[in-house]
Amino acid sequence: MVSFPKGSNARARAYTGGGVPRAHYSLLCVALLCAPLFLAAAAGSAEVTIDPALARGPADAPVTIVEFSDYQCPSCNRAQPALGQAMKEFEGMVRLVHKDYPSPLHPGARPAAEAARCAAAQGVFWEYHDMLYLAVPDFSRDDLLRYAERLSLDGQAFATCLDTRQFRSQIDADVREARALKLPGTPSFLVNGKPLIGAQPIDAWRQAIREALKDSGAR
Repeated sequence: MVSFPKGSNARARAYTGGGVPRAHYSLLCVALLCAPLFLAAAAGSAEVTIDPALARGPADAPVTIVEFSDYQCPSCNRAQPALGQAMKEFEGMVRLVHKDYPSPLHPGARPAAEAARCAAAQGVFWEYHDMLYLAVPDFSRDDLLRYAERLSLDGQAFATCLDTRQFRSQIDADVREARALKLPGTPSFLVNGKPLIGAQPIDAWRQAIREALKDSGAR
């Protein structure tokens, strides 16, 4: 269990990249199966879970970045290069956790998220994740199966996972968490519990990570 510092309800720093607003989600009652993280939100205490299969970087890293994202969101796509660069610059010091927050306005976002979870079940989440951002918006069933084939996944197992919507409840859980946190849209990030909203330039990531490292006492 990791505890985010208090004060995570501080005003989020925004960038002109902005985010996609959420206005149409219904409350989803689902079980949360992963190890919880806790942080203070505007409405009280909100719970964030981590699925190790959807995390990259050391589990004991002093900085944890939780990303709530939508594969069909243009701002989420724009956010990836700078975030990836920051992960390289602070290698070993940062853990990145992916969370799904698909918009009802993006018809391909949820199927893509479910497909990425199916890839995670075969140990290649991040490879599939990166391929989706390169392929957007080609998220038909045939497209999603083709990406799995490119990564040499077990095609039958992947297709069964996708068609039965095996990970639907886990994505619903992520949406519930995002709503509980009152996140304004995607992409939304929590850097050791502190919000950072929108597609950020590399300098903003450097500042946020350095501040988090300082607050954590890491050198």
